[in-house]
Amino acid sequence: MHLISISGLHVTMLAGLGAGLAAKLWRRKSLPLLIPVSKLAAVSGFVTAFFYAWLAGFQIPAQRTMYMVGVVAFALWSGRNPRSFDIWWWALAVVVLIDPMAPYTPGFWLSFGAVAAILYGMGSSAGLLGIPTGKELEVHWRQRIIQALREACRVQVIVTIALLPFTLYWFYQVSIVSPLANAFAIPLVSYIVTPLAIGGALLPDFIGKWLLLPAHASMEYLAVMLRWMASWKWAVVWSSQPTWWVMLVSGVGIIAAIRPGSIKKSWRSRILGVSLPALLFLVPNSGLNLRDGEFRATVLDIGQGTSVLIETASKKLLYDTGPIQGKKDDAGNRVILPYLRGRGIDRVDRLVISHSDSDHVGGAATLLKEVRFDLMMGSLPISNPLLKNVQARKISTLPCRFGQSWVWDGVEFHVWHPHEETIFEFQYPAKPNEMSCVLEVRNQTTSFWLTGDVEKQAEAEMVGRLDMAALEEIEDKELIFMAPHHGSKTSSSEALLIRLSPDQAFAQNGYRNRYGHPHPIVTSRYRTLGIPFYQSPITGAQIWTFPNTGEAPKKRIFWRDEAKRLWHRRE
Repeated sequence: MHLISISGLHVTMLAGLGAGLAAKLWRRKSLPLLIPVSKLAAVSGFVTAFFYAWLAGFQIPAQRTMYMVGVVAFALWSGRNPRSFDIWWWALAVVVLIDPMAPYTPGFWLSFGAVAAILYGMGSSAGLLGIPTGKELEVHWRQRIIQALREACRVQVIVTIALLPFTLYWFYQVSIVSPLANAFAIPLVSYIVTPLAIGGALLPDFIGKWLLLPAHASMEYLAVMLRWMASWKWAVVWSSQPTWWVMLVSGVGIIAAIRPGSIKKSWRSRILGVSLPALLFLVPNSGLNLRDGEFRATVLDIGQGTSVLIETASKKLLYDTGPIQGKKDDAGNRVILPYLRGRGIDRVDRLVISHSDSDHVGGAATLLKEVRFDLMMGSLPISNPLLKNVQARKISTLPCRFGQSWVWDGVEFHVWHPHEETIFEFQYPAKPNEMSCVLEVRNQTTSFWLTGDVEKQAEAEMVGRLDMAALEEIEDKELIFMAPHHGSKTSSSEALLIRLSPDQAFAQNGYRNRYGHPHPIVTSRYRTLGIPFYQSPITGAQIWTFPNTGEAPKKRIFWRDEAKRLWHRRE
């Protein structure tokens, strides 16, 4: 995708093409007396780079190349001779000045990091990529080809090693086959596909189509080869997101490993330098230090669906797995699995499935392939395919029923619905929402409720179960309440809210979802009762940390929009 749309190499190629064409046209008659050919060519190159970056949507890599071309053009007009890193620094400054949020994107670090590594690692290498200079013009063409291949391999190794920390930090994975894939993809896309595609787009149809056909065929066969490489079992290595000090130590090793100069004379120290980035894989990033009795709830931003990760000092529980759209686009693959991998979590002690709706079980199949679950409990009919999938993987299963409870690391778990006498097929044959597994997580200070999609009938049953003895156990605790059924008007009954009297509430739902969740009546009900109500389309992910002392729960909310945050504060 980078090669096709926003490759800096292609921006430079087009800028050079625009500069060369402008120079050729401007050399006519007395035009160079008005403006020197070199200066006009520099401006034309920058304009061409700007046009390409605009077509590519001004992505960071395209911006970086465009500004570097612009710095070169400005230097030429002002009579300066900038060094390579001067150009890099100026482009970096312009990107950050125009878009201060750019450093929060992966493209910023990968693009600028790759160029900085190449400029540093290649140094003043003569004949970079086989381009002859000075006496090298007399060197035989075979030697120049060998030199070109040698330098190309060195560039690839430099970029691969240098980008290890950034790749792991942003994507929690490293592609082992990327050097081999790049060896095929970069020359093919850069020197065959891109020129043919640009020519086919600019030339008349009766000529252009004969250029587009081989460009398409080249991409088609390249896709087949890349898909074959990606299917290798060892193609990708996964790891947790590295900590800052591991990235710092690995950075020192990378600088030593890719430094310019002869490799033969310094191969021992370079190997030692390469060994330091191994810490990226060997030192796990737990990122969580909970004491006995404490727990954390991560309300994931998964759109119209439910998925919440509960963590105690040594245990983990995943409540629901989010929605699925189509056959492959599910929240498990898109959000939950990357989050777990980034945290270094490959085992979950218990999977709780509230009920059988697709927006609650959609990501389960993906997660079962990649994550180890010790037990699954839920409220599912016997014929549900997920149960068969779980049983085929020899994972213990347990129906979710009122009265069940257990304790992990001083944190209590209580199931409030459905009742053990409830029979799915007879009582709620067409209404799985009412069978949702309602789970309360409790410590000395907090009661955290996960409610699935229960509606008024199930809520009425829970009101009957919440007798004085049950309420006395949670009356002195901060109660955090998940709005049932994503804030549907058929849920969040006034009777249940008055009985529980939540201190705060939240809803997981999709932005502008077709169901209209949460319903205005429900949001008004929470507001009337004085209950702060957080919605995931506005907040993004929510991370709640619950201490086991008299401290108030700590919540970390990723506000999507500052204006929405201020609006929510006023409300």
